[in-house]
Amino acid sequence: MPEPSAAPGRQPAPSAARFAPIDVGLLLLLSGMWGMSFLFIELALRELGPIWIVAGRTTVGGGVLLTILLVRGTGLPRGRELWVRLVTLGVVNNALPWAMVAWAQQRLPSGLTGLLMAIVPTSTLLVAAVVGLERITPRRLAGLLLALGGVAVIVGGDVEQPGRVLAVLAVVLATLGYASGAVFAKSQVSGRAPPLTIATGQVLSAAIFTLPAAWLLEGRPAVASLTPTTWGAVALLGALGTGMAFLVFYVLVDRVGATNATLTTYLIPIVAVAAGMLLLDERLGASALVGGGLILIGIWLAQHVPPVAAPTSPR
Repeated sequence: MPEPSAAPGRQPAPSAARFAPIDVGLLLLLSGMWGMSFLFIELALRELGPIWIVAGRTTVGGGVLLTILLVRGTGLPRGRELWVRLVTLGVVNNALPWAMVAWAQQRLPSGLTGLLMAIVPTSTLLVAAVVGLERITPRRLAGLLLALGGVAVIVGGDVEQPGRVLAVLAVVLATLGYASGAVFAKSQVSGRAPPLTIATGQVLSAAIFTLPAAWLLEGRPAVASLTPTTWGAVALLGALGTGMAFLVFYVLVDRVGATNATLTTYLIPIVAVAAGMLLLDERLGASALVGGGLILIGIWLAQHVPPVAAPTSPR
């Protein structure tokens, strides 16, 4: 799931904020951009290696975000200490997990990858609990175990194909990268610069890291022979799933709060599976569907916090 680690520096709106029609539209738009990213990766993999795909998406996405900053009259992050943290965030939260996801999609259908990436919130909760930022309640523990059970069901369906099992594990590892990035952003980056400035800095940092890595590990791509489909897939992956998605995400958090913005977690897998079935003729087996259902239920249990009753005045 190509998403920002957090919305640093913003005071989220109350979680009970209501959705106006425009907010529903933004939520669907964001879910569509992130959900379609798996389709774009699948198309680009036909002619490009996974690291070149990451290099392309971060270069295009960073350029889009930088353009938005310049139009708004906002500058890039300043200060060596902040840039060191943004480079760390760009590598941990963007470059490495995106490369793992693209590598995994060489062996997994795009829809199944989207289903697996739905465990990002539970991975984030787990990492946050380990470092003491979150508390694991019995309900959350049940959700974590159920989501992991869903992954186990998916793995069980592919146990006779070691390559696919390794790919599933790579996606799970990628979710831990997102989770670590989210925790790092909250504790080390949040509030040090405007959110869009931070997003631009981290994506550009990921591009600077992945461009030479792609050249060294995958060699020079045959640029002249790339088809329009590949160019278009990388451009859309970068401009929408990596660039504009950040902006829409922050706008949505501002309007409805971070808790409501996480509703994308439930919509992204639906978009990814539908796109794979309709446009790539993918078909998911029973184990993938059952496992995906367990993951979504587990996320709901782990994320759902019962409302706190308002104190009653003495009578």
